[in-house]
Amino acid sequence: MNTLLIFFALPIAIIIISIALQKIFKCPFLVAGIIFAIFLIVTFAIGNLNYLVATIAYTILAFITAILTNIICRILRELDRREEANNNSGNLLTISSNG
Repeated sequence: MNTLLIFFALPIAIIIISIALQKIFKCPFLVAGIIFAIFLIVTFAIGNLNYLVATIAYTILAFITAILTNIICRILRELDRREEANNNSGNLLTISSNG
């Protein structure tokens, strides 16, 4: 495989696919498992066990990306919930002071 493909294109593709799978399945372990299974099949189909190291590295990258995506989504959800609660309490004060 081309070195540029291994060190640049595939990691970026793994990050994007991991984010998409995390948004769909909402489970970092499942995302990492899917990526591992795909690359394991590709590794044995090519027949070169040297790619097994890349498979493990890409699986770790997918897992870390899925965890980060999960954390960021939780933070954004919590901020949205707090903002909505602040807006609702402000609306109640406005209504009660006007009424």
